[in-house]
Amino acid sequence: MTHRLLSEVLPDGSWGGCPCVLVGGGPSLAGFEWERLTGWRVIGVNRAFEKFDPTIIFSMDKRFVGWIEHGEYGQEALTAWRESKALKVCAVMPSAPGVPDYVYVVPLYRSYHQAHHVFTFTSAEGIGHGNNSGYGALNLAVCLKANPIYLLGYDMKHTNGKSHWHGGHPREQRESTVKSFTRDFVRASIPIKRAGFRVVNLNPDSGLKCFEFGKAEEVLRG
Repeated sequence: MTHRLLSEVLPDGSWGGCPCVLVGGGPSLAGFEWERLTGWRVIGVNRAFEKFDPTIIFSMDKRFVGWIEHGEYGQEALTAWRESKALKVCAVMPSAPGVPDYVYVVPLYRSYHQAHHVFTFTSAEGIGHGNNSGYGALNLAVCLKANPIYLLGYDMKHTNGKSHWHGGHPREQRESTVKSFTRDFVRASIPIKRAGFRVVNLNPDSGLKCFEFGKAEEVLRG
């Protein structure tokens, strides 16, 4: 099966030296003023597109596209998806079936198992996934050479019983699973920093503490 590669329209290094924002699903974004992201390069992880139109809609789970198209997130989400001008991107193995033609692909590193714990600096060799789309989005941003990279909604914990700022996914996400994601981020933070990338977590209360912290209200002035 031949997929449309993201690198054909957005090669590695395309965002060289430009800042970008990665928007995760953490509950800290409940009530966030989404207009603050106007004018920024944004990789919106999974359902972020329901609130604003990012530069890239990214997921490492090809089922996500099917969930949208089959109405699992509701009609408003389906309408926003179809009207979005963002690049729709999935990270999958090159031979993976079931990816629609309108979705661009970033290949995963070697095999799904091997891609779990790696972090790469070029999409040509494939990216790592860390078992979550937020990790894959960070790896993609580094391949694009964005710098600095700001993290929103990278909470790595539940808040008041909430797993996401949105209604979640058809497959429930346990808090123990979310917390387990931090190990791969900690491991990846070492080569990221050595390579000169500055990653700033804009949730000072996040459970992800391997990157420096900043405040959204200071960085995203609108």
